[in-house]
Amino acid sequence: MTLVQRFGKPDIFLTMTCNPSWKEILDELGPQEEAQNRPDLIARIFRAKLEELKDELFKREIFGKVSAYVYVIEHQKRGLPHAHFLIILQRDWKIYAPESFDEIVLAEIPDRERNLHLHKTVKRHMMHGPCGVLNPNNVCMKANGSCKNHFPKGFVPNTTVGIDCFPQYKRCDNGMTVKVREICSTIKAVKYLYKYIYKSHDRVAFNLIPGQNIQDIDEIQQFQSARWIAPPEAMWRIYGFILNEMHPSVYSLHLHLEDQHLVAFHAHDNLNNVLRSDFTAKSMLTEFFSTNQTNENARKLLYKEFLEAFVWNQQHKIWTPRKKKTVIGRIVTASPFEGEMYYLRILLNHIRGPLSFDHIKTVGNVTAPTFREAATLHGLLQRDTSLQDCMQEASLYQIPHSLRRLFATILVYCNPTNPRELWEYFEQDMSSDFQTSVATSADIRTKVLRSISSTLESMGKDINMFHLIEHDVSFDQNETEAREINDEFAVSIPEEDLMASMSLNSEQQHAYESILQKVLLNESAAFFIDGPGGTGKTFLYKALLATVRSRNLIALATASSGVAASILPGGRTAHSRFKIPLDLDKNSTCCVSKQGALAKLLRLAKLIIWDEAPMSRKECMQALDKMLRDITDSRLPFGGKIIVFGGDFRQVLPVIRKGTRQEEVNASLASSYLWSTLTKIRLSENMRARFDPNFSNYLLQVGNGTTPITIENKIKIPNEMLIPYRNDVESLDDLIDAVFQDIGSYSENLSEMTNRAILTPKNNSVDEINTILIQRFPGTVTQYYSFDETIDTSEQGIMEDFLNTLTPNGLPPHELLLKKNCPIMLLRNVNPSEGLCNGTRLICRNFERNIIDAEIAVGHHTGKRGNRLQATIFDKDIDLRNDMLHIFRSYYISNAYVKPLDPRHRIEAHEYQWILNSRTIIENIQDNEVELQPPEYDIISFTNLHEYKDTGTEIAILAIAIYMKPPREITSKHGPTKIQEIYVIDQSLMPIWLTMWSRFVDGECRTISDIIEVKPTLLATRIKVGSYNGLSLSSQPTSVFTLNPVIPAATPLCQW
Repeated sequence: MTLVQRFGKPDIFLTMTCNPSWKEILDELGPQEEAQNRPDLIARIFRAKLEELKDELFKREIFGKVSAYVYVIEHQKRGLPHAHFLIILQRDWKIYAPESFDEIVLAEIPDRERNLHLHKTVKRHMMHGPCGVLNPNNVCMKANGSCKNHFPKGFVPNTTVGIDCFPQYKRCDNGMTVKVREICSTIKAVKYLYKYIYKSHDRVAFNLIPGQNIQDIDEIQQFQSARWIAPPEAMWRIYGFILNEMHPSVYSLHLHLEDQHLVAFHAHDNLNNVLRSDFTAKSMLTEFFSTNQTNENARKLLYKEFLEAFVWNQQHKIWTPRKKKTVIGRIVTASPFEGEMYYLRILLNHIRGPLSFDHIKTVGNVTAPTFREAATLHGLLQRDTSLQDCMQEASLYQIPHSLRRLFATILVYCNPTNPRELWEYFEQDMSSDFQTSVATSADIRTKVLRSISSTLESMGKDINMFHLIEHDVSFDQNETEAREINDEFAVSIPEEDLMASMSLNSEQQHAYESILQKVLLNESAAFFIDGPGGTGKTFLYKALLATVRSRNLIALATASSGVAASILPGGRTAHSRFKIPLDLDKNSTCCVSKQGALAKLLRLAKLIIWDEAPMSRKECMQALDKMLRDITDSRLPFGGKIIVFGGDFRQVLPVIRKGTRQEEVNASLASSYLWSTLTKIRLSENMRARFDPNFSNYLLQVGNGTTPITIENKIKIPNEMLIPYRNDVESLDDLIDAVFQDIGSYSENLSEMTNRAILTPKNNSVDEINTILIQRFPGTVTQYYSFDETIDTSEQGIMEDFLNTLTPNGLPPHELLLKKNCPIMLLRNVNPSEGLCNGTRLICRNFERNIIDAEIAVGHHTGKRGNRLQATIFDKDIDLRNDMLHIFRSYYISNAYVKPLDPRHRIEAHEYQWILNSRTIIENIQDNEVELQPPEYDIISFTNLHEYKDTGTEIAILAIAIYMKPPREITSKHGPTKIQEIYVIDQSLMPIWLTMWSRFVDGECRTISDIIEVKPTLLATRIKVGSYNGLSLSSQPTSVFTLNPVIPAATPLCQW
């Protein structure tokens, strides 16, 4: 299992069996001599062939490069030897796909005409039976009439892989079948494979009695344990041939508590001298501590890694540097029932370079009294109160609304043992924003429960599942329906999306008009927007959503993935929006009550958009179709709703676990009965190609299958797109340096970091690269560990190390390394309505032991974070404070209060407002009076603006205003409004148009116009990048503009 922890699961289970009819054996037999009477020949010839097989496997590498292997010699009851091999291939040679299985295993008889030798060999040695109905008396038949070896196998046209089982190999119905050895890379319970090859010898019970002496037999009294050894096994042992081999070798490392290691001494030794001897006091572990005190390189190693760099000299009890690094160390197993020994082992497996037993118990500046307490402080053990600790830490700085959202997340994903106790403990903290002088405790509790219920509903859960109070919680159905509908009406409509319809190309305009016409006429229609990446599908969706919503109609935006959903205003994943079940079949339907609030919302919806539809299985769309027909009482496709699917079949098709290409095609929307009902609209003009036409054209060729391919049917990548390969380590470093230049500076420019990524086809490569990147990222590492437990607690000590090496899909690695301001990605749909979806990128802002404070980095919900506040001044207080507050100045502010912000007036990143009124006291702070953090701006260069086009990300720019167009009026959803365009240029000398909306025209634009001749410097924050006229900038209601800012970055432009 130590090999599995290091190199992964075995890939090949191979058995070599001795055949007494081998030519080499027969040639050495004398006249009338039989092979069974020459065990010496059997042993020697089998060993010779075994060595030849080992050369084929490990030197000639017929299956690929091998990382590790184990084999065991076993003798059958008749004495013939055979060898069981478990082989672990190197990462680049591992066997994952059915196509790879077919390259190694053939479960059919080779063609007689093409390969006569193989045909005869297989027919002679690898045929089973006949059994079953053809021969019910065969030795393999069981009482129930089936073969114990499960023959005959079923016919399958292609190799397939099930869950946690051996593959079903390709066996066409042509009568040409054969039994095979197994590919075992799909077996999860790998320990049973090792148990099988290491199973004990056959045993026999016997008793010797005189031939004619009949007597009562007492089996209990006469029992004795014995092994049956046949002549070939006896000869094998006489010759001294090895019975098993493991590569690389695994050595055990001693484990003991302080002054409790084993000591060997002679019977005549004086015990006092033994106890006082320094030599006796030494052990592997104590000398590990001593070496760490004097060797700097040793302090970089874990105890289990120590044997790879050092050799234990048992005679002198010292560690010496190792010359041949071909061994692996493992700490001897300790059970949780052994108490402190078990917790010491956990600490040794995670802490590098400890100097002593006391040092390993020290966490920060605190020395824990026990190893268990130290492991808990390190976060290596799960506390019974960990969820309570999480809420307690969050309550120190999270506002009540965010605390309620966290509480709902804990209920859904953390399975607390006592939800009611957690609720009662933190009810006061979660309700403080509802507490007023006129509100009763019952009213406050109702409001808090309603808020939690709303969050739980967005996660697909009912609050009554958790029994937070003694009776079920019920809310007015009309109120729930109204909230669902009002939430959709409250979705903000970005003004650049309203203008998008004026920037559509001819293909987009045709799609826009075709769909909008159906919406306005309320006619049934279903569309599929097909186009490669960069053809403006998302831009078209945003234009449609903005237009429909601006007419006070409901439009629902969904997508197959959380990332795609977060880009669309009001976007949700299709599974969460339509309640699509996770386990799907052709009879599945959505879990939507016909009388529920969601059903009413769907009936009112005039337009439904489903982006990245090709990623979802056809059963998802078919379930939606059945549900919409049911709730609308209509036989029309999708209940007569106007629905727009979109995506690109050149990209990711539905993921079928271990599936073939044909299975993925069969699962796609194009194979559904619904496909013929969709009106197909194709987009081909690539708007993104203008920034990198060669790369865009190449991607299109790959998607269309027109790229040159090699003899092995692989796509050839142009050399100019490749990092030259030297070796694994150096080439990976070159790739990282090419993508993340000067990684140490990214914490000052986080948008640059979050808009760069290295894509890999396999998760283990992701973990390897992320580990390298986080080590290079500036700052102090914070570590979080997973808690891995076996269902059978008696196996915890044996399996824990192995479980820690596993990284299941959708979960982070066992040791999660993070630094402040580093980007992270969410791996599950926590709260899609708030932008917390699978794939959402966030920035780490703060760490507690049980909670990570992070801020959404990209998409429609950019900037959302639990403790972000906005200061608001109302009515007459505006005049009172107008001349008192100035940008870049510092103030003491008191007597201000915080309250939730009405959703109708909410700015994207702010859920709460900080209110200054006539009672608020504001005092200037002198420049030298206190030391405050100066304002920082993540300024984006114009050369990188295309990365933010139509993403909804708010950015900051620093530029010079060159020219202004006269202001003009246009019509928006709110009626006539003014816009004015400013021609700006930044330090990269790239010009671009900045569109100023409404209030900025009469305010900032007039000020800029007065001094446009002197080319003022403009700092603009919270603006967005659009695709109007190719590429443009646009103000938002929350944008801030500062002329000639006094910041270091503006100095070069001010002097330009």
